Amino acid sequence: MTRHHTLRVAACLLTAPLTLPVLGAPGLAAQQSGGTIVGRVMDSEMGEGIPGAAIRIKGVTALFTSDSTGRFVAAGLPLGEVEVTVAALGYSGLKLKLFLQSEAQPVERTFSLQFTGDKLPDVVVRVRAERLAPRYVDFERRRERGLGAYYRWDELLARGFNSVGDALRTVRGVRIECNQQTFECLARMSRAPNCEPTWWIDGVVARSFHENTPIRDLYGLEVYRGAGEIPGEFAGSNAACGVIVLWTKSRPYR
Repeated sequence: MTRHHTLRVAACLLTAPLTLPVLGAPGLAAQQSGGTIVGRVMDSEMGEGIPGAAIRIKGVTALFTSDSTGRFVAAGLPLGEVEVTVAALGYSGLKLKLFLQSEAQPVERTFSLQFTGDKLPDVVVRVRAERLAPRYVDFERRRERGLGAYYRWDELLARGFNSVGDALRTVRGVRIECNQQTFECLARMSRAPNCEPTWWIDGVVARSFHENTPIRDLYGLEVYRGAGEIPGEFAGSNAACGVIVLWTKSRPYR
């Protein structure tokens, strides 16, 4: 190549437009000024990341989305207190406030969502129950058999119950009797009004259980109003008084 040709090539390179590689969202976010949230959206029971969750920051037009592992980076946010809303199909929404102190200090946070199954096929709910714990499978088996009265977590949510007592009041054959002086309430079966039913919680007999207990952490509620309904695993000497069975959700990933 001649010296004249070499100079022409160099001149073309100098006058050509500069093309930079396209940066992914995390890299681009890192160059933006403002506060940053480095987060992960997780299933509160399974401990798994939730992909495709929508993350909105109040006052910010950009919409952030979690990746296949539930992770996301929201950058370029105003400093100070910000309101974060997280939503995902089949989960209850979450809204909370975070404080972004400086551009140099990203806020790392895990956002745990409660599974509701809303707008998801029933088969998804069933498979999830099988993955969570064998006790839920047993609950579903008895529920299908239908010898007692049953409420699953999604039904409890749909009915808007706030406490175990609220749910029991809707079960035919169950009465809630409250002492106006002590404000204590007891559940009794109409078939056996003179004795108290046996309570089971997570497979263990419980001596007492308050009817005002919040219902948000229940997976399922079983009510057997007499000896003819009670399955063998819950039968006992006072079966005629009835049995109330509660299964709680295990949420180590809140």
